[in-house]
Amino acid sequence: MNSPDFNPDKIQGIFFDVYGTLFIYNNMEDAWKDWITTYHRLLHAKGLQMPLETFISKTDGFFSLPEPTDKEKDFSVFQCRVKRYVEELGLELSNEIIKEISDKCLNEWQKYVLLDPEVIPLLAYLKQNKKLALISNFDHPPHLHNLLKASKIIEYFDHITISGEIGIKKPNPEIFSSALAELNLSPGEVIYIGDSPVDVKAAQEANMTPIIIMRKNLEHYSLQTDFNKEGISRKISLPKYKDILIINSLKDLYDLF
Repeated sequence: MNSPDFNPDKIQGIFFDVYGTLFIYNNMEDAWKDWITTYHRLLHAKGLQMPLETFISKTDGFFSLPEPTDKEKDFSVFQCRVKRYVEELGLELSNEIIKEISDKCLNEWQKYVLLDPEVIPLLAYLKQNKKLALISNFDHPPHLHNLLKASKIIEYFDHITISGEIGIKKPNPEIFSSALAELNLSPGEVIYIGDSPVDVKAAQEANMTPIIIMRKNLEHYSLQTDFNKEGISRKISLPKYKDILIINSLKDLYDLF
């Protein structure tokens, strides 16, 4: 654990990122393979006449495309992406079928992103004296809410903000505003724990104290964050921030609080 000057006594709130922080990425190449084959199988059952290989090629970079501007009522951003693509493929499917396909595809991906076993005992410990919030960039809030319930960690959080529900994403510091207001906290009383430069930037611009969790040697750490037809993962390399607290395990937080 890297420990720059840090005063834990002033901290009243601890805010967490979700993916890569509380939930650990495992074999994401397999995760995306299962995601794309499930996507194709479900659309094939609804009339898609396209070989898997062609579908894989056409779906390359699915999440890197601009968000749909024509938002469907009661649809998440992810569901809007699925609906747009289904229409581009020439299929006419009901909104209920779109929702079903979205959920099934995401559930396949989720099988490879698992809760860190340290999370529940840590949250139970921190909850005794701190206010806890979860702040996540995620385009399908219903999935995340269900995940938090199924993982039995939702009860530990005093506030939850998901970007897909408010239309604001990190690094925009406004994503923290509702949590700060509801919990009656000032930014100087809060730390934000995440795993990416976006998390650090958002926290710094909100005048919070950022903490980065780095579980692996970044020299060998790669992550596929979007579907890529060639299965290419991007290398994770954090800038060398000055005066940023770095932890290697969630267990390190016991030493701070």
